[in-house]
Amino acid sequence: MPKQNLRVPFGYEPPKERDKERGTIWVYDSFEGYSMQELLPLLKLAEERQFAKLVFYPLHEETLRRMSKQAAEPYYRRVQALEALLEEADPLTDWTIERFEGKRKKYTPADTAFRFLEEKYSSPFFVYVTDDTARKLAGYEGFESWLTKVRLLVAGGDEQAPLPALLAKHAGRWEHV
Repeated sequence: MPKQNLRVPFGYEPPKERDKERGTIWVYDSFEGYSMQELLPLLKLAEERQFAKLVFYPLHEETLRRMSKQAAEPYYRRVQALEALLEEADPLTDWTIERFEGKRKKYTPADTAFRFLEEKYSSPFFVYVTDDTARKLAGYEGFESWLTKVRLLVAGGDEQAPLPALLAKHAGRWEHV
Protein backbone atom coordinates (compact mmCIF):
# COMPACT_ATOMS: atom_id res chain seq x y z
CA MET A 1 0.00 0.00 0.00
CA PRO A 2 1.60 3.34 -1.06
CA LYS A 3 2.17 6.10 1.49
CA GLN A 4 -0.03 9.19 1.40
CA ASN A 5 1.73 12.52 1.77
CA LEU A 6 -0.17 15.03 3.83
CA ARG A 7 0.23 18.77 3.51
CA VAL A 8 -0.30 20.96 6.52
CA PRO A 9 0.19 24.71 6.93
CA PHE A 10 3.48 25.95 8.38
CA GLY A 11 3.43 25.93 12.17
CA TYR A 12 0.57 23.42 12.43
CA GLU A 13 0.53 21.45 15.67
CA PRO A 14 -1.80 18.50 16.12
CA PRO A 15 -4.33 18.89 18.96
CA LYS A 16 -3.13 17.57 22.28
CA GLU A 17 -4.85 14.39 23.44
CA ARG A 18 -5.23 15.73 26.99
CA ASP A 19 -7.32 18.69 25.82
CA LYS A 20 -10.07 16.41 24.53
CA GLU A 21 -12.78 14.79 26.59
CA ARG A 22 -11.79 11.28 27.55
CA GLY A 23 -12.81 8.44 29.78
CA THR A 24 -16.03 7.11 31.20
CA ILE A 25 -17.37 7.30 34.74
CA TRP A 26 -19.54 4.39 35.84
CA VAL A 27 -21.77 5.45 38.73
CA TYR A 28 -22.41 2.12 40.47
CA ASP A 29 -25.12 2.74 43.06
CA SER A 30 -28.65 1.90 44.18
CA PHE A 31 -29.83 5.52 43.72
CA GLU A 32 -32.20 4.91 46.63
CA GLY A 33 -33.20 8.34 47.94
CA TYR A 34 -30.72 10.03 45.57
CA SER A 35 -31.04 13.81 45.65
CA MET A 36 -29.67 16.86 43.90
CA GLN A 37 -27.14 17.27 46.75
CA GLU A 38 -25.52 13.97 45.78
CA LEU A 39 -25.82 14.53 42.04
CA LEU A 40 -24.32 18.02 41.75
CA PRO A 41 -20.82 17.15 43.09
CA LEU A 42 -20.69 14.23 40.65
CA LEU A 43 -21.66 16.43 37.69
CA LYS A 44 -19.14 19.05 38.76
CA LEU A 45 -16.40 16.40 38.95
CA ALA A 46 -17.27 15.11 35.47
CA GLU A 47 -17.10 18.62 34.00
CA GLU A 48 -13.84 19.55 35.77
CA ARG A 49 -12.03 16.42 34.65
CA GLN A 50 -13.61 16.55 31.17
CA PHE A 51 -14.99 13.03 31.02
CA ALA A 52 -16.56 11.99 27.74
CA LYS A 53 -19.42 9.95 29.22
CA LEU A 54 -21.24 9.55 32.51
CA VAL A 55 -22.92 6.14 32.88
CA PHE A 56 -25.43 5.67 35.70
CA TYR A 57 -25.77 2.00 36.62
CA PRO A 58 -28.72 1.45 39.01
CA LEU A 59 -28.59 -1.86 40.86
CA HIS A 60 -31.51 -4.29 40.83
CA GLU A 61 -33.34 -5.08 44.11
CA GLU A 62 -31.90 -8.62 44.14
CA THR A 63 -28.35 -7.30 43.83
CA LEU A 64 -28.97 -4.81 46.64
CA ARG A 65 -30.53 -7.49 48.83
CA ARG A 66 -27.44 -9.69 48.46
CA MET A 67 -25.07 -6.79 49.03
CA SER A 68 -26.71 -5.21 52.07
CA LYS A 69 -29.50 -7.55 53.27
CA GLN A 70 -32.01 -4.68 53.08
CA ALA A 71 -35.11 -4.23 50.97
CA ALA A 72 -35.03 -1.50 48.33
CA GLU A 73 -37.54 0.49 46.33
CA PRO A 74 -38.46 -1.13 42.98
CA TYR A 75 -35.90 -0.74 40.20
CA TYR A 76 -38.17 1.16 37.79
CA ARG A 77 -39.09 3.79 40.44
CA ARG A 78 -35.44 4.49 41.23
CA VAL A 79 -34.66 4.80 37.50
CA GLN A 80 -37.59 7.18 36.93
CA ALA A 81 -36.52 9.34 39.89
CA LEU A 82 -32.93 9.42 38.59
CA GLU A 83 -34.09 10.41 35.08
CA ALA A 84 -36.19 13.25 36.51
CA LEU A 85 -33.24 14.42 38.59
CA LEU A 86 -30.91 14.40 35.59
CA GLU A 87 -33.41 16.25 33.40
CA GLU A 88 -33.71 18.90 36.10
CA ALA A 89 -29.92 19.22 36.54
CA ASP A 90 -29.30 19.35 32.75
CA PRO A 91 -25.60 18.33 32.87
CA LEU A 92 -23.09 19.44 30.24
CA THR A 93 -21.42 16.01 30.20
CA ASP A 94 -22.99 13.35 27.99
CA TRP A 95 -24.85 10.87 30.22
CA THR A 96 -26.84 7.68 29.99
CA ILE A 97 -28.68 5.37 32.36
CA GLU A 98 -27.64 1.78 31.76
CA ARG A 99 -30.63 -0.54 32.19
CA PHE A 100 -28.72 -3.83 32.01
CA GLU A 101 -29.87 -5.04 35.44
CA GLY A 102 -33.46 -4.06 34.70
CA LYS A 103 -33.42 -6.38 31.71
CA ARG A 104 -31.84 -9.24 33.66
CA LYS A 105 -34.31 -8.90 36.56
CA LYS A 106 -32.06 -10.79 38.95
CA TYR A 107 -28.86 -10.62 40.94
CA THR A 108 -25.89 -9.42 38.90
CA PRO A 109 -22.39 -9.75 40.38
CA ALA A 110 -20.19 -6.65 40.17
CA ASP A 111 -17.75 -8.58 37.98
CA THR A 112 -20.46 -9.25 35.37
CA ALA A 113 -21.66 -5.66 35.47
CA PHE A 114 -18.14 -4.27 35.03
CA ARG A 115 -17.41 -6.67 32.17
CA PHE A 116 -20.60 -5.54 30.40
CA LEU A 117 -19.72 -1.86 30.88
CA GLU A 118 -16.11 -2.41 29.77
CA GLU A 119 -17.27 -3.93 26.47
CA LYS A 120 -19.80 -1.19 25.77
CA TYR A 121 -17.97 2.05 26.70
CA SER A 122 -14.56 3.58 25.92
CA SER A 123 -11.65 3.58 28.34
CA PRO A 124 -10.14 4.81 30.65
CA PHE A 125 -12.71 3.74 33.23
CA PHE A 126 -13.55 5.37 36.55
CA VAL A 127 -16.03 3.86 39.01
CA TYR A 128 -17.84 6.36 41.22
CA VAL A 129 -19.14 4.66 44.39
CA THR A 130 -20.07 5.58 47.94
CA ASP A 131 -17.70 4.72 50.77
CA ASP A 132 -19.96 1.90 51.92
CA THR A 133 -20.16 0.36 48.43
CA ALA A 134 -16.37 0.63 48.00
CA ARG A 135 -15.85 -1.33 51.21
CA LYS A 136 -18.31 -4.01 50.07
CA LEU A 137 -16.65 -4.28 46.64
CA ALA A 138 -13.23 -4.60 48.31
CA GLY A 139 -14.53 -7.69 50.10
CA TYR A 140 -15.37 -9.51 46.84
CA GLU A 141 -12.91 -12.11 45.65
CA GLY A 142 -12.50 -10.99 42.02
CA PHE A 143 -12.43 -7.25 42.65
CA GLU A 144 -8.64 -7.02 42.84
CA SER A 145 -8.33 -7.71 39.11
CA TRP A 146 -10.85 -4.92 38.42
CA LEU A 147 -9.02 -2.49 40.67
CA THR A 148 -6.04 -2.72 38.33
CA LYS A 149 -8.28 -1.90 35.30
CA VAL A 150 -10.39 0.92 36.75
CA ARG A 151 -9.80 3.87 39.01
CA LEU A 152 -12.14 4.09 41.99
CA LEU A 153 -13.65 7.46 42.94
CA VAL A 154 -15.05 7.16 46.47
CA ALA A 155 -17.68 9.69 47.56
CA GLY A 156 -18.30 10.53 51.19
CA GLY A 157 -17.26 8.52 54.19
CA ASP A 158 -14.57 9.15 56.78
CA GLU A 159 -11.11 9.51 55.25
CA GLN A 160 -9.52 8.63 58.62
CA ALA A 161 -11.44 5.35 59.05
CA PRO A 162 -9.43 2.13 58.66
CA LEU A 163 -9.42 0.74 55.13
CA PRO A 164 -10.02 -2.80 53.93
CA ALA A 165 -6.74 -4.56 53.12
CA LEU A 166 -7.40 -4.53 49.37
CA LEU A 167 -7.91 -0.75 49.23
CA ALA A 168 -4.85 -0.17 51.42
CA LYS A 169 -2.77 -2.40 49.11
CA HIS A 170 -3.89 -0.49 45.98
CA ALA A 171 -3.88 3.01 47.48
CA GLY A 172 -2.83 4.56 44.16
CA ARG A 173 -5.88 3.19 42.30
CA TRP A 174 -8.57 5.07 44.22
CA GLU A 175 -9.23 8.49 45.73
CA HIS A 176 -11.78 10.29 47.89
CA VAL A 177 -13.79 12.91 46.01
